[in-house]
Amino acid sequence: MNEEMFFGIAKHNFTVVAHDGAYIKPITTSYIMITPGQTMDILVTANQSPSHYYIAATPFSDSNAAFDSTNTSAILQYTGNYTLPSSIPYPTLPNVTDQNAADNFTIRIRSLASAEHPINVPKNITTRIFIAVSVNQILCANASCGGPGGNSRLAASLNNVSFVTPSIDILQAYYRYSELGFQVKFNI
Repeated sequence: MNEEMFFGIAKHNFTVVAHDGAYIKPITTSYIMITPGQTMDILVTANQSPSHYYIAATPFSDSNAAFDSTNTSAILQYTGNYTLPSSIPYPTLPNVTDQNAADNFTIRIRSLASAEHPINVPKNITTRIFIAVSVNQILCANASCGGPGGNSRLAASLNNVSFVTPSIDILQAYYRYSELGFQVKFNI
């Protein structure tokens, strides 16, 4: 639902050059940690012997809530003439609960801001906002859930208001309400 992911390619390093649409001081690393909705611009140099290499992602969890610890993988395949390997190398990713690995990646993200390239941010803060994000477990009657615990399912809330999956998306809302004569405005 909201799990950070460790991501890597066997025997390849990344150079992270942007984070959420903003350039950063380049980071060279063997893995990244990325969250849902986040973007990173990453350079990968295909400088290994022509072969096949696993690409993999595994979740990071820093709570006691049950979560899906399944890895996902794909294969990076170099072009050219070569003999297929007897075994494909798999990336070494941090353990799903490795807080140090998560911290070691995120603390390296730094702005490109400098005297020559200042970043203009508000300095006079007049409004404070308190936001509480929570992932909880909800018990299911008769152990009927297929979730991680079998008898419970995960639920998210923001400021103690549970997330409800919308029954209509933005594009559908625009066309449906326009047909009914309503004016629809989206502030994005």
